[in-house]
Amino acid sequence: MVRYLTEQDILDAASRDRRIVLEPGARLTPLAQDAARQLGLEIVWAQDDAAGTAAPASEDAEPEPDLRAIIRAAVIARLGAEPDGLDAILAGVLDGLEGLD
Repeated sequence: MVRYLTEQDILDAASRDRRIVLEPGARLTPLAQDAARQLGLEIVWAQDDAAGTAAPASEDAEPEPDLRAIIRAAVIARLGAEPDGLDAILAGVLDGLEGLD
C-alpha cells in the first residue's frame, strides 16, 4: 500500500535528521518535495540506504492511516468548517494519485 508523506511529515523529520529514508511504496506530496528541497534534506529509498539506518518492516507495525480522513480533518481544521464538495474534491485528487503507483 502506498503511504503519502506530507509537508508536515518532512518538517517533523527535519527536526530530527538531515536524511529521510523512505520505505518501499512511500510517496512525497508536492509540498513535501518542496519542503525537503528547501531544507536541503537528503531523501533516499530504504534499499538504497548504504548506512543501514532504515528500520526493518515489522509485522507488528501499526496500520497505515487513512490519507483521505487525515486530509479531510486537516482541511476542516484549517478552514473552521467543512467546505461544500470537500469529499468529491478529495476523491478526485486521491483517486488520481493512486494511478501514479
